[in-house]
Amino acid sequence: MTMNVGADKTFKILKELIGAKCEAGITSGLYKGSYSSRLEDFSEDGELALAHPMLKGALLPMSRSLEFGLRIDGSGCFYQSTVTVTRRIVNVPVPLLWVKLTSPLEKIQRRMFVRVPCSIKGRAFLMEVDHEEGTEPPEIESRWFDVRLNDISLGGVGLSVLKKDASQAFVNGRYLLYLTIEESDFFIVCRAIKIFKKHEDGRLDVGMAYEGLPAFTERLMGAFIRQQELSTRT
Repeated sequence: MTMNVGADKTFKILKELIGAKCEAGITSGLYKGSYSSRLEDFSEDGELALAHPMLKGALLPMSRSLEFGLRIDGSGCFYQSTVTVTRRIVNVPVPLLWVKLTSPLEKIQRRMFVRVPCSIKGRAFLMEVDHEEGTEPPEIESRWFDVRLNDISLGGVGLSVLKKDASQAFVNGRYLLYLTIEESDFFIVCRAIKIFKKHEDGRLDVGMAYEGLPAFTERLMGAFIRQQELSTRT
């Protein structure tokens, strides 16, 4: 379940979240990826001070006006929004990245991330590979491959990739996932977060996180997840 937080409540909520863990998500460019941070302060004019994200022990390059997704860990929920960099303060013991909200603060119940088992056939299309790994994507004709979903939540999926397609599984790779649930077709952009296990037969278990879910997709998928959760209890 998600809901937007009204402007009158945003100030109070952010004040209470000072010190909370954060995650900065950059979706494009050389430094795309997720980076840990912490909410350090909140100004009267609505700007947030984050502990400056790091990359391999150095400050992550983040230019002014850079826009990225921010997720803040709350009690029993997450808060997320899109933010834009306004300034950096690096000559202090704790380097700070000041940002401003560019979209309403959204509250996400942790229940969104309840993961239920399933067995759903699907297909994945390799859209993009993190070039820092020095690996180029396969030829376009071979980018579609079969997958089987083993578990699902409103945050992502766990799936298996056959041995013959294992070469297309890349951590941080971006994929278009196609699947059918309850006679409804879904096309979802995902990012591979982790390769969990390699089976004796060569299959790979891969965890993928959605880059975003349209409200209609979230509603239908949420109904399926609740149904699966109830069926496992009986």
